[in-house]
Amino acid sequence: MDKNISAIYNSLQEVAWYFGNKGFDGECCGDLSLVEFMTLKKTFLNKNFSIQDIGNALNFTKSGATRIVDRLVSKGYLTRERSSVDGRVCCVSVTEKGTEMINETMGKNTAQLQERLKDLEPQVVDVIKDALETLLTAIER
Repeated sequence: MDKNISAIYNSLQEVAWYFGNKGFDGECCGDLSLVEFMTLKKTFLNKNFSIQDIGNALNFTKSGATRIVDRLVSKGYLTRERSSVDGRVCCVSVTEKGTEMINETMGKNTAQLQERLKDLEPQVVDVIKDALETLLTAIER
């Protein structure tokens, strides 16, 4: 196995540790697991998102996405509605509580990341951003 690929994998696991449920200071997303938070975030960023769309965006089956959506609905972060275009399709919307959670969590985590990267040169931050975007694009293919 290529040593660089192994190093990238290990580094990604370490980064995920800080952005997972543990978060920078012991928590990530209030009462949400990371998968619940990512579902909420994807729904927040994509209006009129169906459960099938959520499954596709997160690489889950429709039934897996349904279970996550059910948990988020029961916690008050999402609502389900029938599509006005096709009544067979169930669309998911973010509630006010969900919007508050997204804004609070992303704001807090972004501020913490900015604090941790503050001593890096702006060009280095640009390189990190570009490298992560390139990696994500390659993984999503």
